[in-house]
Amino acid sequence: MPGVEVRVEGLTKSFGRANIWSDVTLTLPPGEVSVLLGPSGTGKSVFLKSLIGLLKPEKGSIVIHDTDLVRCSENRLYEIRKLFGVLFQDGALFGSMNLYDN
Repeated sequence: MPGVEVRVEGLTKSFGRANIWSDVTLTLPPGEVSVLLGPSGTGKSVFLKSLIGLLKPEKGSIVIHDTDLVRCSENRLYEIRKLFGVLFQDGALFGSMNLYDN
């Protein structure tokens, strides 16, 4: 089956005193289309940026190919990111990458 499983366990993300979400646990099965829906300001973009390693959560894990993106090396994170295609609504660039890599 094509695709990759994504396991999220106990993920918590805040910005200062503003809690975005707490203790999120879910599995995105390989080969299936998953959708994240919700009103503006509910943390969808923050969640997606966490899934691809652009933001680090305070707690929890994101496991892809037996690699925890929260705790892995930058080199491994770069390799895992190659599995994803992301298009942000405002055409954002990856802040952790130079212009050439973007």
